[in-house]
Amino acid sequence: MKIASLQADPTLAIRIEQALRLDGHQCRRYLNGRALLGALHAEPFDLLILDCETPGIPALDVLAWVRRSLGHDLPVMLTGGSNAEDFVAACFAQGADSYLPGPPRLGELAARVQALLRRARPSKQACDVAHGAFRFAPSERRAWVHGRPVPLAPKEFDLAVLLFRNLGSVVPRQTMIDQVWRYHIEPTSRTLDSHLSRVRTKLSLWPHNGVRLSSVYGLGCRLDTA
Repeated sequence: MKIASLQADPTLAIRIEQALRLDGHQCRRYLNGRALLGALHAEPFDLLILDCETPGIPALDVLAWVRRSLGHDLPVMLTGGSNAEDFVAACFAQGADSYLPGPPRLGELAARVQALLRRARPSKQACDVAHGAFRFAPSERRAWVHGRPVPLAPKEFDLAVLLFRNLGSVVPRQTMIDQVWRYHIEPTSRTLDSHLSRVRTKLSLWPHNGVRLSSVYGLGCRLDTA
């Protein structure tokens, strides 16, 4: 699994990365919230570990952005120096899935990571989506066309999976907004249309690949077998 770790202490960040690699995970280290937010805009992760003492953009603000923009499916663990009840309660109220006072014990951290990933992705095989040249592995958040990996941004990936899971049926615009964005988007916004255009281009959703993505006026869009 691909994990992003936001840690103020470079030495601890390296130790966390090494502990997670022993369990077979990939780990990307970030020393400030701005760098992590930039990465989250560009690529999907399976889990986030956020240090509450990282300078710059506070970890709770990063968490708030994640929940607002990426929803609640992405597991987030917070670590920090305080074990005060009101602070821990605030972390969970903001949307954290787990909290460890710092410095975290690496064995416990690795065990909690495994537990969060099992809860978030209970069955890899049951979640896989495939049709013709296209295959998606939601448990890994990876996509392939003709066996070649295609990098998709988080919302592009979720939108593509939603379309393929509803192959042959109209997917209303509001359904796409509710299931992919999970927050209000103005009816005049071009956000959804821009994402659909990128999904069509990146995955080559054209008849020569066996599918056709078309708009249904006033309703949404439909992915059909060509």
